[in-house]
Amino acid sequence: MADNSEFLKSMSDATLKTVNDMEKKVKRACMVVENQAKQDCPVDLGILRASITSEVETTAESIVGRIGSNEEYAPYVHNGTGIYAVEGGRKTPWKYQARAGKYKGWHITKGQRPQPFLSYALLFNMDKIKKILGA
Repeated sequence: MADNSEFLKSMSDATLKTVNDMEKKVKRACMVVENQAKQDCPVDLGILRASITSEVETTAESIVGRIGSNEEYAPYVHNGTGIYAVEGGRKTPWKYQARAGKYKGWHITKGQRPQPFLSYALLFNMDKIKKILGA
C-alpha cells in the first residue's frame, strides 16, 4: 500500500495557504470600504467617523468581512429617522428640547434624511473589491 501522507500534507498546506490568501484579500477589500465610508461619513464632532471599523471572521465554512460603527446613533444617521427613515418611521413631526450646546432650545422636526455612507462606500468601490477578491 502506498504512503499518501506527503500528498495529504501538501493538500492541507495548499488549502491553508488559499484560506490565508483569501482572508488577506477580504481584509484589504474591507479597508477600501472602511476608508471610503470614513470619507463619506457626515461629521459634527467626528465621533461617528472615528468609530467606523472593519473586521474579518474566518470559520470552516466562510470568510466574512464586516464594516460598521458601534456608536448607538449610527443606524439613525445611515438610515434616517421620522418621515425620511428608509424602512419607515414616525409619520408626524415632533418637538424636542436640547438643554445645552450650540443647538440649545426647543426644536420641531420631521426627522433626519438618510446619509448611507456605508452603502455608498460599498457601491462606489465595487469594481475595486471585485478586482481585489479576484471575482
